[in-house]
Amino acid sequence: MKKQPEVTEKTKQKFEDAFWALAVEKPISKIAVSEIAKRAGYNRSTFYEYFVDTDDLLDKIETKLIEEVKQIIQPALPGIKSLESLFPMTFSAMNEKMYLLMGPNGDFAFLAKMKSELIPLIVSYIPIAADNPNFDYIICFVNAALFGLLQHWHEMGKNIDTEEICTIMRNLVLYGLCSYVNPAVQDYK
Repeated sequence: MKKQPEVTEKTKQKFEDAFWALAVEKPISKIAVSEIAKRAGYNRSTFYEYFVDTDDLLDKIETKLIEEVKQIIQPALPGIKSLESLFPMTFSAMNEKMYLLMGPNGDFAFLAKMKSELIPLIVSYIPIAADNPNFDYIICFVNAALFGLLQHWHEMGKNIDTEEICTIMRNLVLYGLCSYVNPAVQDYK
């Protein structure tokens, strides 16, 4: 007998919720199917009706989160005129689950997924010519720096306001570290 779609979605959501509850308590790599099933109120065989393993569940969760970010960013992109406008919008799309995935107990592959899905959307706002022979390396650096900075900001309890973190990110991308080490290089206020 085929299950009703709303029952299927509700069951999947319970497994996802159980996963997130466990992810707050321990590293994602240490979460077992049996723990997820128990926390969700089901047995392991029910879990396997919906997911191949914990990696499959994690992949589906990450894909859904990235799609949510894209749904926020994509419609707004035509109205974005500069890098400065892009950062606050990107922050508004981030949520606690994403920070957890980017953190030390998260999934290192998540950043690669974010990069492959989001960088193509925003690359035209980064002032680097696409025909630059080192373009991929520069984008890789910018990606790692920005997501690292975002994660650190989150770990610090977002102890500076969004406008200030956006200014730091913009200056680092546009003017480099020199804008902070040697302010004469660029007036970054």
